Amino acid sequence: MNRNRHIFKEWSLENKCKYLGGTVLIIAVVYLSFKYLFGIIWPFVIAYLIALAIEKPVNRMAKWFKGKKAVSSTIIVVLLTTLLVVGLGYLAYLGFMEIRAFVTKFDYYMIGIRQQVARICLNLDSLLGLGCGCTIQWLEGMTNKAGQIISNADGGQWMGIAEKVVFGSFPILTGVILAIGALIVCFISVVYLSNVLDRVREWRMKSVFREEVCVVTAAMNRLLNVYFKIQLEIMAINAGICIAGLMLIGNPYAVVIGIIIGLVDALPFFGTGTVLIPWAFVEILMRQWKSAAVLLTVYLLTYFIREIMESQCMGNRLGVSSFTTLMVIFVGIMVYGILGFILGPVSYVIIKALVQYLKTILERDKLSDV
Repeated sequence: MNRNRHIFKEWSLENKCKYLGGTVLIIAVVYLSFKYLFGIIWPFVIAYLIALAIEKPVNRMAKWFKGKKAVSSTIIVVLLTTLLVVGLGYLAYLGFMEIRAFVTKFDYYMIGIRQQVARICLNLDSLLGLGCGCTIQWLEGMTNKAGQIISNADGGQWMGIAEKVVFGSFPILTGVILAIGALIVCFISVVYLSNVLDRVREWRMKSVFREEVCVVTAAMNRLLNVYFKIQLEIMAINAGICIAGLMLIGNPYAVVIGIIIGLVDALPFFGTGTVLIPWAFVEILMRQWKSAAVLLTVYLLTYFIREIMESQCMGNRLGVSSFTTLMVIFVGIMVYGILGFILGPVSYVIIKALVQYLKTILERDKLSDV
């Protein structure tokens, strides 16, 4: 500790200014790159990562085709794409069937919801010591007022809302088409990159920025192999637990709801408790003790799985505390929007690696002058 303090005190004012200026420049370049450049080049970045991931299978299979990596990479990409499409298609089919069943029984469910709401209101009356029917009368009054506001609204206002919905759907449709096109470009790029990865490595080693590239690459490898891998594992495990729990209580839409809860759990500041705790509270009001107990158990399991895997795996292997991760994700969302959940940690890791490299360079220059 004393030695580190001594070294820091020996820094000249010029080196300190270089360090601060370099840090600000690194932050600015990383921010501008991800804010304005990443939206254009993301298909090629993903293609490069996929090409790296399938490099070993491509090299093994290329031996069967006289060293033609383009053929082997094409076959592997087609197989992976087929498996992905089949898997997502099967989940989409299950979801479609469950949604179809829900729409078919919509009137039946609405009657059941009214009955359950009336039951919950009576239980609240008993719990709060109110007269029988007080809660449901208050709820009906609120519903009637809302209906009057809707019925008294100007028709032109509703037309304006309809126009906004119609015209607002065009950018969404355009975005979907562009995303599909970008994915097609991504898969084609994987085939091309698989054939030139050795040249890319050779260029990286001959580049004047080879040390900086190596520093960023090492940091990104740790991030991909730890942070994103663990997040996907946590999401898959918790979604599976939610599906099993919902099947246990006999929910007919266990697959769709379980996957949705798993996706919500992957979002920062939410977690499975966002859905399961209110749901369990409603089950308690309905005196469905078994369902409430199952939902609370599922929540506790998913909570501890996330806490254990994040603290043990991410904290030890990535060297980033839970507080820092939370702060980085929050700042990333504020800066980049919803993609900040991914771009925030990526930006932080790149900035941290480059700033530490800058500090090392400055210390080397100082030591060389002694």
